[in-house]
Amino acid sequence: MRPRPPRKQSAPRKDQPPSERVQKLLSAAGIGSRREVERWIREGRLQINGEVPALGAKLTPRDRITLDGRPVRLHTPAVKELRVLLFHRSPGENLDLKAASSRAAELLNLPRAFGRWLAIQPMPPVDGGLEILTDDGSWAHRVSQGVHALTVDYVLRMRGPLKDDLVEEFRAATDCEGEAMSILQADAQYGEGFNHWLNVTVRATRSAQVRHWWAARGIIVSRLMRVRFGPVHLSRELPRGHSRAMLVSERNALINEIDAAKPTSEQGVEPGSDPSL
Repeated sequence: MRPRPPRKQSAPRKDQPPSERVQKLLSAAGIGSRREVERWIREGRLQINGEVPALGAKLTPRDRITLDGRPVRLHTPAVKELRVLLFHRSPGENLDLKAASSRAAELLNLPRAFGRWLAIQPMPPVDGGLEILTDDGSWAHRVSQGVHALTVDYVLRMRGPLKDDLVEEFRAATDCEGEAMSILQADAQYGEGFNHWLNVTVRATRSAQVRHWWAARGIIVSRLMRVRFGPVHLSRELPRGHSRAMLVSERNALINEIDAAKPTSEQGVEPGSDPSL
């Protein structure tokens, strides 16, 4: 009897949706960052098909997902267009987008997102200026890992007896209340009375640190605006309370500057990411 040829393994069905780790899939859909999703799982708030999944569990878009008992709908178009916004936020305007509701975006006059808008290193509510938003969790994760290496420009309105020696001391400052600071440039524009302006360039230094440093010396920062984030500038053509789509050239410049600031061993495109982003 002639032996039978080996049976060919059946190819996976084309209509079978691919499985992805729950953190990655929800992050890419703009539901929340990967760390947020991990916290929801540990707290038992996130369930898949009625059960709390393990960290790193895989799921498909067909699985039933709930967060705090409410259904989570994944928007998974065949090719999801990367959307990134430049937003000119007014000082005191709260950028609370963690509610995962369209209402939060509507209050800020933001366009609709596939999931929800995620802010890249958002400013505290008391401050304002340039904000970068995206509804793509994977892109947000990639950029957030390297923005600390970028230089940032702030414009400060000072209230108090600002003097040259204080500006010189600020330029040489390396810490604030035990936290490291890196002041690259500080140029004062003295006005009349108690109001003065200070243009500051920093790296890995939060706006709150800048405020606290001056407050400890009797100078109140009555207004602080972020006007540059790495290679991205806040232009005068973008009024307060308005947003615009970030150009592909601006996105590429941001990614390139982040990659250039990484150690050589960490450079390169993340697996599965699009180098054109």
